[in-house]
Amino acid sequence: MSNNFEEFLMESFEETRETEREVTLGGKKKLMKFKPISADLGDKLRKKNRKVKLVKGQRIIETDQDNYISDLIIETTTCPDLKNSKLQASWGVMGAVELLDAMKAKMKDGEFSEWSTIVSEVNGYDKSTSELVEEAKN
Repeated sequence: MSNNFEEFLMESFEETRETEREVTLGGKKKLMKFKPISADLGDKLRKKNRKVKLVKGQRIIETDQDNYISDLIIETTTCPDLKNSKLQASWGVMGAVELLDAMKAKMKDGEFSEWSTIVSEVNGYDKSTSELVEEAKN
């Protein structure tokens, strides 16, 4: 390793790329696209889903793991675009979270788990989604 500051110049950082993966959803294989989120957006998602409570003078931080995973999926999945109003209308819902919930109702649990795992991998996590959630809690 060198101590060359030029390796850290903005232009030396690679642009994140969209990747395609075949995923089984609703009993059928579908080609989906994913793009990793920035660390900055990741921080915002974790903070959005974090609650701080005071219990006997101690700060207790809790993370709503279901909402965090949903937000991560929505922000990482580019095709289908869960924020697309026409797609939402076709499912009879308004909002990306509501669309994801409607889709989950038509999926096997293992299919949703596969989607979550792919999203974690695309974002550079070598850990399972449950380990990711445990980290988010802290």
